[in-house]
Amino acid sequence: MLSFLFPPSLGHVAASARAELLMQWFQRRLGLDVSISVATSYDDLRAAIEQRKVDLAWAPPFVCAAVHPASLAVLKAVRSHSSSYHAALVVQERGPRTLDGLRDARVAWVDRLSTAGYLLPVAHLREHGHHPEDLFAEEVFTGSYGRALAAVLEGQADLASIYVAHPTIEAVELSLRELVGESSGRLRALDFTAASPNDGLVVVDRGSGSNAQQVLEQIRDLTDGRTHTLLLTVLDADSLELAKPGEYDALRSRE
Repeated sequence: MLSFLFPPSLGHVAASARAELLMQWFQRRLGLDVSISVATSYDDLRAAIEQRKVDLAWAPPFVCAAVHPASLAVLKAVRSHSSSYHAALVVQERGPRTLDGLRDARVAWVDRLSTAGYLLPVAHLREHGHHPEDLFAEEVFTGSYGRALAAVLEGQADLASIYVAHPTIEAVELSLRELVGESSGRLRALDFTAASPNDGLVVVDRGSGSNAQQVLEQIRDLTDGRTHTLLLTVLDADSLELAKPGEYDALRSRE
């Protein structure tokens, strides 16, 4: 029986609702029984992969970055024709115009383990000579993109960071509308980070007796985007794309 582990962000309620359907799908399409569970934390998700306690795991980019070298493969999610995304540093329309203008700013991050909501923007600032511990007057973690943006809109913070498909004004406007609706017009992007590969499906080779290579090939055939399968629906992806060796290396340096 295959063991499939989801990240804590999915939640046990959502996972339970989809587990039965996914189990039936794996049995019908791959002829395999599968057990589905949700990790209690991202650290537990990473450890389960590294210790080969699971066969499959859906993981955010920073976990994929950590486990990619030790995994058989990572299949990146493709959404809107892209398998990567950026972070946009967002301020009020009347806010600072350059990174230098962020001195003594108050920042509303999402979570210390959020790629676009913390890891990418912090790495970006450091790469440009701005160290958050010296630059900002206050840093808080709000738990969601919506709450981080609300803090900026309400004047409780000067900066937040969101995910964008592309480093363009149009992509920022789209993400902002999805997150804060009509209030999006009061915000703008100050800067963009480098790209990060998307979240992905980690395939683990558990050693002797494992059929991981066969499972990988079957999943690739069923998630190449030619038809939209239940697995793609659950993963909110248009297709899955094989990550190249070293593709997550830049993100590993940002841990």
